[in-house]
Amino acid sequence: MADTFRLADKIAGFKANLGTWAHRVNRGVFDMFSNLSCFSEEAEGLGELIHSHMGSLSDAFERYFPSAKDPRNGKGWMRDPFQNDDGRDQLPSQQDDQLIELMNDGGLKTLFNSTSLTSFWIKASGEYMEIGTLALKTLLPFPTSYLCEAGFSAMTATKTRLRSKLDVRNTLRVSLSTITPRYDVIVAGKQPQRSH
Repeated sequence: MADTFRLADKIAGFKANLGTWAHRVNRGVFDMFSNLSCFSEEAEGLGELIHSHMGSLSDAFERYFPSAKDPRNGKGWMRDPFQNDDGRDQLPSQQDDQLIELMNDGGLKTLFNSTSLTSFWIKASGEYMEIGTLALKTLLPFPTSYLCEAGFSAMTATKTRLRSKLDVRNTLRVSLSTITPRYDVIVAGKQPQRSH
């Protein structure tokens, strides 16, 4: 299961790769782009164009994922509560006390080595509620955006199927509802059509 730390690691890795690739392009090395390396000898000025594109791509990544707002900053204790004290001084006293107790819990240390980070914090939040909840809120921020994305996807599907319909409120209400309809009650409430 992906958590914000793992995703931040991948983004930081890609940003570092962009810098390395731009440096290699300056030296005229294009081997990291396998399809381009054959073509690069034929085209003049391609290196400057690629370097410029790498710079704008790096700037865009920095704008969307600023290093100053990295979710890992000051939260090293969430990644490894048994070895890392990074950010403990920012915790309130009660949460710091819970973290100290957790750090000395041998059973949780064994569990930490055998499960994923999010599974560990889910289990730890049973005994250490405040510190576990804080860690889970940081590691799993996506449930709130899921409902929005599900609504947008349902609306897109509805608009694709029923293009002439301008008001999609009733259709969306049924699409997004988690309640399954009781068809027997709905059918029983309908009046049968009379024959002419």
